[in-house]
Amino acid sequence: AVPTATAAGSASGQLPDPSEFIAALQRVRLGQPEPPDSAALKNYPIYDYLLAARLRRDLASSPSAALDAAVEEFLAAREGQPVARALRHQWLTSLAQRGRWDWFLPRSLDVTDPALICERLSGRLATGDTSGLGAEALIRWSMPQEPPAECAPIYAWLRAQGLLTPALEENRARAALTAENVMLAREFVAAVPAERARPLVQWLELLDSPKQAFGMLATTPGVEPEALLAGFTRFANTDAQAAATVLPPLLARPDVTPALQGRLRRAFALGAAYGRIAGAVAAFDGLSAEFVDGPVHEWRVRAALWAADYDKAVEWIDRMPHALASQPRWRYWRARAVAQISGAEAAMPLFAELAGTRDYYGYLAADRLHREYDLNIRPTPDDAAVQAALAAEPGLIRAHALIDCDMADDAAAEWSAALAAASPVLKVQAAHLASRWGWYSQAVATLAQAENWDDVPLRYPRPYTAIVQDASKLTQVPPDWILAIIRQESLFRKDAVSRADARGLMQMQPATAAAVARRWHLPVPSRDGLFDPATAVRLGAAYVRELLDRYGNQLDLSLAAYNAGPVSVARWLPLQPVDADIWIENIPYAETRSYLQHVLEHIIAFAVVRDAEPPRLSALLPPVRPGASVAMTVKP
Repeated sequence: AVPTATAAGSASGQLPDPSEFIAALQRVRLGQPEPPDSAALKNYPIYDYLLAARLRRDLASSPSAALDAAVEEFLAAREGQPVARALRHQWLTSLAQRGRWDWFLPRSLDVTDPALICERLSGRLATGDTSGLGAEALIRWSMPQEPPAECAPIYAWLRAQGLLTPALEENRARAALTAENVMLAREFVAAVPAERARPLVQWLELLDSPKQAFGMLATTPGVEPEALLAGFTRFANTDAQAAATVLPPLLARPDVTPALQGRLRRAFALGAAYGRIAGAVAAFDGLSAEFVDGPVHEWRVRAALWAADYDKAVEWIDRMPHALASQPRWRYWRARAVAQISGAEAAMPLFAELAGTRDYYGYLAADRLHREYDLNIRPTPDDAAVQAALAAEPGLIRAHALIDCDMADDAAAEWSAALAAASPVLKVQAAHLASRWGWYSQAVATLAQAENWDDVPLRYPRPYTAIVQDASKLTQVPPDWILAIIRQESLFRKDAVSRADARGLMQMQPATAAAVARRWHLPVPSRDGLFDPATAVRLGAAYVRELLDRYGNQLDLSLAAYNAGPVSVARWLPLQPVDADIWIENIPYAETRSYLQHVLEHIIAFAVVRDAEPPRLSALLPPVRPGASVAMTVKP
């Protein structure tokens, strides 16, 4: 029988020393001999996680029928608890790999993981349960996704049964092409019979190398309309100037219908706006109303601002749907355009409507009126009694212990399960509790779930104070700037990892961190070394300093480069000076534009919560100059 941990813990939130649990878990991970568990360890709030880790280890090294029974007993006793999730997934995978279909199939009916879905299909095939199997397997096979290796047996069966017809092969390839997944489309097109593959190969060429392909295919008959549109859209987005020369012969093709002409013109207009080329405003002006959608509404205004055509900007903002035009972004830009057309006095009431808003556009509006920033700070009640009751809940006791043991993902799962049905009022107290534990990412996230945005001090904690101060002293990057980047990059999670493998508090790529360390004569960190807050903050601040030096202390360019890279920023530099707010608005990457605006908001908030005079955006954002990128200098 598998023992069950008790929910030890106190209302005060004080937990036993985690060192014995951490040491035991490390022995499991390293495969080291284990002494008998002490009574204290068995009573530790997350002892179940140690038991689960041992079961997972044994499944990986020596699975058996007896172990399967032990795992099932463990899972049954903890059904629905977060501690069961990873173990259940690994167990089902192990059962499938061992062909224990009698155990696997009845327990896998609710799986959503693609690999386990394919294992379930393969298990049905292995046990002779083929009723409706072909149709169900074809649904999985048809998805424009890279199939997991576990799908190979069932896909081979489909092929052997003659169910993968040329038409289906073609449809799957088309789905990948429509999704613009070039790598996957190339794999799928290779499986299409040659007599059906020619238009798909053309489509693939147009996506893969649009500039080169259009040199050959722009006037070639028989190219499919959707292929032409997809390829031209990618061409316009990457090289709008070159795409402009291809557009007239493309529109003149006899097989291009009026509807396709409109879609091609729309694609070019958007590409011209992303590339900030002359003629973008004219391209939008020539679009028929039927091709004006959300992206066109927004980007034609941005193009007008870039071209200093403020009359057009006002006209196009006024044509936006009300829900869009009423956003702070477009209200600000309408005021800015009115100020350029009719003078500052005419725009003052429009700016005044925004100046009390706690966001980037509200601060810009306040600068135009020379008003103080109003962050509308309303601290929430800090109810110790309610928090003590929350801290005594078994799920939150486990979450607290998991945080103490640096098991943040498991802690977040326990937290979410425990508070799933909590009211917004209770979640606010939970946010205070998480902050008291030093779990700042969860405090901010829980406050957001409660839709409470006005407790600015709770949303803007200042952890890692000594580390940030040391990094600031080394690099001369202000502490508030460092904290603002940390908050936006990792939300204070020292173990954060992005899909691109950026790591740590300031989300640095390991290769970038190593290069910065060498330039600054600092120890080169290992990949996991970036999870050390002191290392991560020091190297992140050093890289920010390098970018500030590179861009003449221009903060907006430096932040954009931190997010999107210096190569992207080099493409975005203007040919003549432009106001920083217009330059930021015309950043073609929505992620980078939003990132930059949020970091600026954070800088102001961090100053306010320490009772300092916040910097003005008008001072932080001087005009962006041509050739703003200068030779990099490195502080020793």
